[in-house]
Amino acid sequence: MTRFDRRIAGGSLWLGGSFALAKGLQLGAQVLLARLLLPTDFGLWAMVLVVHTLSGLFRDTAIAQVLVQRGLEDRRRTDAVYSLGVNVALALGALQALAGFPLAQFFGVAQLWPLAAAAGLVFVLGAGAGAHGAVLQRELKFRELALCDLGSTLARFGVALALAALGLGVWSFVWGELAAGLVDALLKRYWSGYRFHYQRRLDPEALREVRGFVMGILAINLAVQANTNGDNLVIGRLLGTQALGYYSVAYQLAMVPVFALSQINRVNFAVLAQKDRKQQGIYLTQALELYALAAAPVYAIAWLVAPWAIPLLYGSPWQQAVPVFQGVLIFAYARGFMALLGTALNALDRTGVNAAINWALVPLSIPAYILGAHWGIAGVAVAVALVMGVGATGWFWWATCRSAGWPLDQFSRAVLFPTGAAILATLGAFAFAPGLQPGVALFLYGGLITVGSRGAVPRRLAKGLSSFSARVGDDAV
Repeated sequence: MTRFDRRIAGGSLWLGGSFALAKGLQLGAQVLLARLLLPTDFGLWAMVLVVHTLSGLFRDTAIAQVLVQRGLEDRRRTDAVYSLGVNVALALGALQALAGFPLAQFFGVAQLWPLAAAAGLVFVLGAGAGAHGAVLQRELKFRELALCDLGSTLARFGVALALAALGLGVWSFVWGELAAGLVDALLKRYWSGYRFHYQRRLDPEALREVRGFVMGILAINLAVQANTNGDNLVIGRLLGTQALGYYSVAYQLAMVPVFALSQINRVNFAVLAQKDRKQQGIYLTQALELYALAAAPVYAIAWLVAPWAIPLLYGSPWQQAVPVFQGVLIFAYARGFMALLGTALNALDRTGVNAAINWALVPLSIPAYILGAHWGIAGVAVAVALVMGVGATGWFWWATCRSAGWPLDQFSRAVLFPTGAAILATLGAFAFAPGLQPGVALFLYGGLITVGSRGAVPRRLAKGLSSFSARVGDDAV
């Protein structure tokens, strides 16, 4: 195996391992926070996240992705992108402070203004860190990126838990966010080792060269925000703070595997950007199949255990989050496929097409959330599953293949076979007692995959695992 292949394998291992550890810490912290704080505290923070997440779409982390796609050779371009990112980050801090007022008016909660303003300081603390992170990603330094992620996670939940125990309520989330941003910025600057030069007067020619890619990335992020956070706006406005608290916790829990994939997609994007069109198609097919094979049984088991696991972990008041969690699981599973397809489009420098695909969903998603709200938070979760899950995946699949020139059926078996096996395994498990259902579902899924592929999938996975182990072992030596 080449050194490039070994670095990909090692990078995936580092990002996957650090994410698993970080999410384990997050789950433990979330359980403790759910017992230290009220559902209304979670609801208030979810309202703050409406504007905070929106601001984050435009931060320098998104802008600096062009350095991963185009490379670091042109010093004029790298300094221009870095300087633009710093300026935007500082502006975002000020704009979020101002946006807190209309946010408080929209939800009718005066406390949201100071909360949003304080949370906006994270952009000031992290100004320029996105460019340093892009350097690490482009140079395939995924171990360092993983450690940055882990360090910021420890800071976020360590501070939040300590302050929640001291009785600071929803402000615990704000201080945790600021601590995470500061640690992330310091670590990325330290490990990138790249010396950017800030330009007070931006180079217009350099910015013109990257304008299309950057604008496409920002448009994608904005469309994704509208589609995936419009439900929070609808619930907070129509159903109230407590309902949004239940929904927010269930949503974050259901999306954990997708968040894991987003870490691996940092590897995928860096790799795809350095391959030709044919190799990209092959690589993407393998990535889609691997995601489906791994994620399908995880989501099936999560759906089965939710009715007793969520009340057990979070306490009986959180029973209302169960149907929300089960509905969002369908969307979360589908979102993984869309994320992989979108990553491929970005690597192809088709960010404008990716944005158009996402924006086409906005006129459908928001009305669907409003309609679903008539049946409470569970109704919104159903709308998310049907429109942004099943419907959006079909549309994204067709549009991506058409744009990239790939055959529509190129990814079909890689996606549909594991998905169908997981659905059948879940249905079969219903015949058994709740405590036995996860094991039965996993057994049935493994059997269906083995028989349906005539043993090819297990053999391929075993061969891949052996090869992966050998690469990691070579790096260790």
